[in-house]
Amino acid sequence: MPLTTPTVLRQTVTSISTPFTTNILIVGGAYAGLAAIKSLQDHLTQKSTLPQYKSWFDDQTSKISITLVEPRAGFLNIIGIPRAIVDPDFAKTQYVAFSELNGLQFDKVISKDEQVAQSLTIEGDSTNGKFGFELTYVQGSVTYLDEHKAQYQLNEDSAKAIIDFDYVILASGRDRSWPTTPEAYTFNHYMKEMNKAHEEIDKHQIISVIGGGAVGIEIAGDVKNRFPEKIVNLIHPHEKFPPEPLSTDFQDAIHDSLLRGGVKLYTNTRISEESSNGDLKTTKNETIKSSYNFWCTSHKNNTEILSNDLKAQFVTSKRNIRVNEYLQLSADGSEHPNFFVIGDLVDFPIIKSAGWAMYMGRQTANNITSLILDHRLLEPFPDLSVMPSGMVLVGGNEEIVSELGGEVSLNHEHYVQEYKDYCIGKVRATLGL
Repeated sequence: MPLTTPTVLRQTVTSISTPFTTNILIVGGAYAGLAAIKSLQDHLTQKSTLPQYKSWFDDQTSKISITLVEPRAGFLNIIGIPRAIVDPDFAKTQYVAFSELNGLQFDKVISKDEQVAQSLTIEGDSTNGKFGFELTYVQGSVTYLDEHKAQYQLNEDSAKAIIDFDYVILASGRDRSWPTTPEAYTFNHYMKEMNKAHEEIDKHQIISVIGGGAVGIEIAGDVKNRFPEKIVNLIHPHEKFPPEPLSTDFQDAIHDSLLRGGVKLYTNTRISEESSNGDLKTTKNETIKSSYNFWCTSHKNNTEILSNDLKAQFVTSKRNIRVNEYLQLSADGSEHPNFFVIGDLVDFPIIKSAGWAMYMGRQTANNITSLILDHRLLEPFPDLSVMPSGMVLVGGNEEIVSELGGEVSLNHEHYVQEYKDYCIGKVRATLGL
């Protein structure tokens, strides 16, 4: 696909929504989106210095334009949120402003937040231009997306504008209820949210977590560990948890860890109603005393921004998105080769994780670079039939329960080390940021 000429924004910093054209649009700047950006930067930087591509870069009348649309002006390590909710000091370590990430320079910024814009403004020319590309950050959200254009609006603004693109990478992920998915538009905004969540827990004596998925398990364990004097309930509708396709040994290990940590477990229990005082009524008309509740029963994949035609053809009943082995929109013989989907949204039989999200971001960047320069796809998704499944969870007393390829461990030395900072060091090293 030949690249269109991107719009040259008149100002380095813009505070209003403005229509423009970009070559590569990335929707979402968490694990997957940041991996895609960093890998695109790395590929284009490397390719631009190779003799076989020199004439191509020399012939370009404008730089390749890469645009990120993301409401948070920083990297939030979602892995650490359950712990951050109960420990404000720890929470400070789990959000890194874009201005503090290594090797991430924005040539253009569109934001209503003056402090964000100022922190990201580069004095002089960035190194990006030397390698034939430029990077734009839009602090806002995409409200509509089809195969040719996106509509966006800035944070705290109702005005909308259009971005036309050649390629799009949808990495909008999934959301859960607050505070497990904070807004976190800036570091200060994020810390206000974490402090508020901590204060709510602090002033209630009985805390209940409804839903025994990964997030619910870790919140229950973290609350009890941080507030040992409180009653902490974990309520799950089935006999075993978590629901991922892992061994019974793993489920039993996390169950026993929570019990050792003092969490009260209710299995085979469904909640039908939450009273105004926090008490919970079950479907068997029993009452579980409570005063503050975390609802961790579901998540929502962020697919509502897609056009009706794309939703009808590519979104499943579980709000996953159908893609091919190159992560391009694909279903029933129809395909959009310029539209890539990565991270939690893909309709693949995998346990969704930060590791897979970053892998997909790197894979997609590799393929888009190859499409632009060599007109071919280069890297398919790995064969899942030979990939071992696994999960790592923090249980009671900060115990680390893990399973990889059928082997279940308690406090495996490797994972204990990684979870000292809840993997943020490993993630930043993997991203190269």
